Amino acid sequence: MTKTRRTILKLLGAGAVVGPARVVAQQGYPSRPVKIIVPYPAGGPYDGIPRIVSQYLSERHGWSVVIENRAGASGLTGVMAAKQSAPDGYTLVVTTSSTHGSAPALKSSLPYDPWKDLAPVTLLADAFLVALVRKDVPVTSIGELVSLIRAKPGELNYASGGYASQHHLASAMMLQQSGLKQDDAKHVPFTGLAPALYALIGGNVDFMITTTGAAAQYIDRGDLRALAVTSPKRSPRFPDVPTMAESGFPGFQVLAWCGLAAPAGTPEPILALWNRMANEALSDPGVARKIASQDYEPRGGTAAAYTDFFSRDIEQYRRLAEATGLKDD
Repeated sequence: MTKTRRTILKLLGAGAVVGPARVVAQQGYPSRPVKIIVPYPAGGPYDGIPRIVSQYLSERHGWSVVIENRAGASGLTGVMAAKQSAPDGYTLVVTTSSTHGSAPALKSSLPYDPWKDLAPVTLLADAFLVALVRKDVPVTSIGELVSLIRAKPGELNYASGGYASQHHLASAMMLQQSGLKQDDAKHVPFTGLAPALYALIGGNVDFMITTTGAAAQYIDRGDLRALAVTSPKRSPRFPDVPTMAESGFPGFQVLAWCGLAAPAGTPEPILALWNRMANEALSDPGVARKIASQDYEPRGGTAAAYTDFFSRDIEQYRRLAEATGLKDD
């Protein structure tokens, strides 16, 4: 028996799961490369995180995993390619806070059902967002920012990496929960986070809510002021920055995240195997460090927990769309 097959059987343990797991191992799965579709261009965290997990599986278990970037339509192109693939365990797809969060809530016509057309595997990683202003903007808290917007309706503007991105929606949620109108602060969407951040630093916009990434260096040297984070708990990276909930927005949570799924109909033993192997990878300290370098935190967990996670994300964006009229058609 090969090392990979021995590892599979060991990982899947005893009991009811052993039967189908043994069948998968005896059939020699995977007997050829497994393709993971990334519905975004190469280079970002949604591309980097599955590559880190794939590298672990290759080095530790000898699996051959190929990343295929199928960018387009804010992730929809890649998801559709996965939906239309054979459910044989040799195609998986990276799902995200856009494809399985905001898009199902804001698009009136979505070409896939996030629950029925893809079988969940696990949540891979997530990242908090942070509300930022330049050092010359005279506010030191979210409350003060809201007060400034209220005092000068329509005069302040904010950047995002694109319309209906998590960064845009986090700002829209802040305005909505503050009792402000959406046009009380003007949204300026950019084609990506880098130009949006440069616009903030350059004084062309007044604030933004974004992932830390490239912003961290400007926060550390004082060019940008962090007002609050959008995670449920304070970030160890910025322990002095309060959460939005602590800042007067109870229950406020907006995360950027990515997960792993397969075409509906993929055999349950293969889905269970991928869940266990992905969780093993995500619990490895070396993998965790590499994911942390992308400003994300490894997660993992069961497929059911992942389904519950993205279902709650969709629901919160639906409530936001109903309250504000935001659509992404």
